[in-house]
Amino acid sequence: MDKNGKIKGKISIIDILVVLLIVVVIAGIAARYGSKVTTAVKSDKGFEYVLRVENVREYTVNALNRKGRVTDKKSEKDLGEIVDVKVENATQQSVTASGEVKNPETPGRYTCYVTIHATGKESDDNYILDDSTELSVGRNIDLYSKYVKTSGDIVSVKVLD
Repeated sequence: MDKNGKIKGKISIIDILVVLLIVVVIAGIAARYGSKVTTAVKSDKGFEYVLRVENVREYTVNALNRKGRVTDKKSEKDLGEIVDVKVENATQQSVTASGEVKNPETPGRYTCYVTIHATGKESDDNYILDDSTELSVGRNIDLYSKYVKTSGDIVSVKVLD
């Protein structure tokens, strides 16, 4: 290295660092976008998924029982059609003074299991509705219909034949 910071009078340390940085950035982009293998979409399918909507009033139960098409608030695209609603009395976990855990019923509140039929795509590792909403157990979905606005968690998903 000479007094100007150049190796053998031609290449500086800064030049080497810039080239090294460019190589690292290119390798990072290639690793991020080039190495993933996209799972192929197999085909159009019909799906049945069940949403658990908890701790709702009788008004919401009646609105869900009117059935109809449901959409997602954000995309306003079709999430399917309600085909069945099962209703249970809602419970709320509580602990007594002695430490005992109880699940007493909550008066005037209900838990609904809403069955929805929809169409979408099936891939190797997930199910996707036509509006790109992924159907997976545990996912929370906002439901909007002509009669009700609520949300629930997916408890089951199956492919219809």
